[in-house]
Parts: sequence; C-alpha cells; structure tokens
Amino acid sequence: MPKRVLLKLFIEEKNINKAINIMTMAKISGFFLHKYRGISADKFKTLKKEDLEDINKIYEIINKESDKAVVIGTVVKEEKAKRIEELLKEKMLNERWTLIKIPILKVKVHRV
Repeated sequence: MPKRVLLKLFIEEKNINKAINIMTMAKISGFFLHKYRGISADKFKTLKKEDLEDINKIYEIINKESDKAVVIGTVVKEEKAKRIEELLKEKMLNERWTLIKIPILKVKVHRV
C-alpha cells in the first residue's frame, strides 16, 4: 500500500487563490482550510517578557504584529505530495510558505 502523508501548507492569506489553484493542478479535490494569525519567530524574539505576562498586552500584540494566514491540509500519497511541493516551488517562488509532511500510520473511519 502506498504511503500517505498529512500535508499542511501554511501561507499568507493573500495567496489563498494561488494555493488552491496548485491543489487543483495536482488534482486534489478534498482539503481543509483554517484561518489564523501568526507571529514569525523573528518578531516573537523581540517581545519583552513583561509584555507576555499581561493577557491584554498579548491580545494587543497579536492584533498589531501578527500576520493573517491560512493553513491548508489534505491527506495524499507521497508521490502527490512531491508534485504539490514542485508546483509550490514553481508557482509561488517569490511568496512565503511552509510545507509540513506528516506520515499517516493509520486511518480509521467510524460510520453510523
């Protein structure tokens, strides 16, 4: 049986159309999306310890400093994951993105 991976693609919100087009080019028809706000490691390092101890300050920092982003997830065969990565390198060459591949050991679906 071919190995499958959970593919998670983290992109800036402004690039969601490009990412979905890449999924379509790779013949992916099922995926999930989550919108979130993220702070890069470089920005996080500049925060003061005192700021992180005040919950109101944390919300203020998130609102001001974080970037709008989306994570797209899908389960695919390893070969398809490689194709998606190739398309990302080609079509989103000048954009920020992060791709994570997590091996799937087992899938169990319970239907009622």
